[in-house]
Amino acid sequence: MRSILGLGASALAAVAAVVASLDRDFDIVPFFVVLTFLGGVEAWAAHPPFIGTRRQLTRAIGLVWLLAAAWTGALLVMLRAQSGGPTPGPEATYLGLTATAYHLVGLYGGMMLAMLAAFGREGWIERSVKSAKAEEASS
Repeated sequence: MRSILGLGASALAAVAAVVASLDRDFDIVPFFVVLTFLGGVEAWAAHPPFIGTRRQLTRAIGLVWLLAAAWTGALLVMLRAQSGGPTPGPEATYLGLTATAYHLVGLYGGMMLAMLAAFGREGWIERSVKSAKAEEASS
């Protein structure tokens, strides 16, 4: 079940890479492509048995996502402090959201999924799925 979290992180980063490419932000596309690759590696490493080197690799990837998110957050704060910048018009949006929204969701959403896959307690995903199914069956 941890593998699904890694795949989710990879998918979020891939969507951010596609939107960055469509928005002609070619300088950040490789960043999201690397995160997409890392999410895939994390999905492989998080597959049972989740022990030894695979656990260490998954945790290292989770920490890389955390570092990337922290560094990007610092850069965004510095950018906002220097310039306000105009708001993009409707032609610069994808499904009503700006490309920046997709970049942030891809980065921070992927980071949360990667951290859950790497540092979540044993069996917590399975318990939450079972309790959701039991709740659904009772209603």
